[in-house]
Amino acid sequence: MHEHEKQFGQLLRRFRKDRALSQEALAERSGLSARAIGNLERGLSRPRPDSVQRIVLALALDGPKAAAMTAATTTPAPEGQLSDPEVLLLLETIGGVDPHTWDPAVRTALIRACSGSPAAARLAGAVLATEPDLRLADLARRLDSLATTA
Repeated sequence: MHEHEKQFGQLLRRFRKDRALSQEALAERSGLSARAIGNLERGLSRPRPDSVQRIVLALALDGPKAAAMTAATTTPAPEGQLSDPEVLLLLETIGGVDPHTWDPAVRTALIRACSGSPAAARLAGAVLATEPDLRLADLARRLDSLATTA
């Protein structure tokens, strides 16, 4: 069991209990099985991104708690690079938008396009700040095309 899976399980259990939900009730709300919820809480399975998103929605977690759940599933970034939660935080800070409200596919595309690069995340944040009407999917596509041609 990796440390981030254990940390995710501890957070999941705490947030579930804060909502006074049984594993079965959370399973029903999230569309996962009670067994899967139990395995995640005990750190016996690695949470998939879509499972994390479903749990976050089922528990109605706000931005910081949702970010904590996501951060607990990621391994640390290499030296000089940003982890996925750090990319999202930089986009939120510079761009003035909450990435946790974005469509999960767009959020994933923007994270992938930034590839952990502080400069790319700052550029994306600056674009979000200066062009608030720009569709996020378009920005993700543009950044992705830059990354593939570089």
